[in-house]
Amino acid sequence: MEKRQLITRSTTVITIFLILIFASSYIYSYVEGWSYFDSLYFTVVTVTTIGYGDIVPKTVIGKTFTMFFPFIGVALAFYLFSLVGKYVLRQNFEEKIRERLGIDSPKKLRK
Repeated sequence: MEKRQLITRSTTVITIFLILIFASSYIYSYVEGWSYFDSLYFTVVTVTTIGYGDIVPKTVIGKTFTMFFPFIGVALAFYLFSLVGKYVLRQNFEEKIRERLGIDSPKKLRK
């Protein structure tokens, strides 16, 4: 995967992830009657699979939403982490090759 593709894909996934987090927080706030901060807290704790259990949905709609929302949120979070990992590994790999070949500029390496 080219660096430009990786950055474009990462930007897209980050945008979708943030939309999911804030939209889900709004849904929880509306459905459960929680403050927006509590909803955001619950959403982040759920997506990161921490799950403290100090705030839990009480309504049927909130519980139903919670049964499906984490699948999408956790999958996106792991995909995002994998993209970041790919980027970091690629940077380290290119740096090591440049060191071994004695090349200063990344542009010389790609030719």
